[in-house]
Amino acid sequence: MKKTQFFTIILFSFIFIFPCLLGLCFPRKPNSIPGNPQSSSDNAENFTVSCLNTKTNSVSEVKLEDHLVGVLAAEMPASYEVEALKAQAVAARSYILSKLDKTNPEHPNAAICTNPAHCKGWLPESEAKEKWSDKEKNAYWQKLRAAVTATTGEYMLYDNQAVEACFFASGGSRTENSEDVWQASLPYLRSVENNEYSDTTLSQTTFSAKEFIQKLNNAGTQLPLGTAPTVSDISRTDGGAVASATLCGKTFKGTEIRKIFGLKSANFTVTVAPDSVTFDVIGNGHGVGMSQKGANSMAKDGKNYTEILLHYYTNIQIVKM
Repeated sequence: MKKTQFFTIILFSFIFIFPCLLGLCFPRKPNSIPGNPQSSSDNAENFTVSCLNTKTNSVSEVKLEDHLVGVLAAEMPASYEVEALKAQAVAARSYILSKLDKTNPEHPNAAICTNPAHCKGWLPESEAKEKWSDKEKNAYWQKLRAAVTATTGEYMLYDNQAVEACFFASGGSRTENSEDVWQASLPYLRSVENNEYSDTTLSQTTFSAKEFIQKLNNAGTQLPLGTAPTVSDISRTDGGAVASATLCGKTFKGTEIRKIFGLKSANFTVTVAPDSVTFDVIGNGHGVGMSQKGANSMAKDGKNYTEILLHYYTNIQIVKM
């Protein structure tokens, strides 16, 4: 065989055959995306994800952009400013895309589910409209769809990976660092200023001394029901929530106290009386990522959705599928 023919065969193999073999050995998951995909808006509009509907217990492939309208209907008030809704659409899209290459034991056959306590809530159009008045029904659904359409394919990146864009309903004057609520320290989920004006959710819950001790016992303590309630050694996070506190001699994390007593957030103060304990609570939710009420306040101030996202998520990029 002539040298020129030999080199031609080798060159052909490198250009055409070897890439195909690599594709067979290392296939990409059907609904996975590279860190910063560059494709057309048509691809974004037709991009699908596998979703477990927790009400029907069925898995199906859904168009992400259509699915996001139902996510917004479940997760954020449709009465909010359009720019806040756009920010929510990008945050929800980012969160979903961050889950695509991960297998979750809660739904191993689906990338995401519709349980808001686990993934992101979702409502079909008929159920969403049941929440709204006859006058609002069509206008609100179109408003949510417009927020999704205006941001088609847009999501957030950090270090070439889709951002796990957490959000919550309402908080205090600052958001929380991720490690102060969960274990993982994520560089884009840092404590930042949060201004909700007078919209911040405030709540108060009072327990009798007996109820207080019973709830602690349900959480693993073994206190006589006649024990006098005591609360001491309260420490706080950068975001202002309770990091830890000692209740009747046992130290708990603030997040544990929130769960034990069913509080709306871990940002609280405690007043102990001889026969009762009162929690005054600021906000609603875990406090990590974007405050929805804070985003709405920023939108009212004239900020657009990219400014809102760049404020709540640290050092991220907004890119398009």
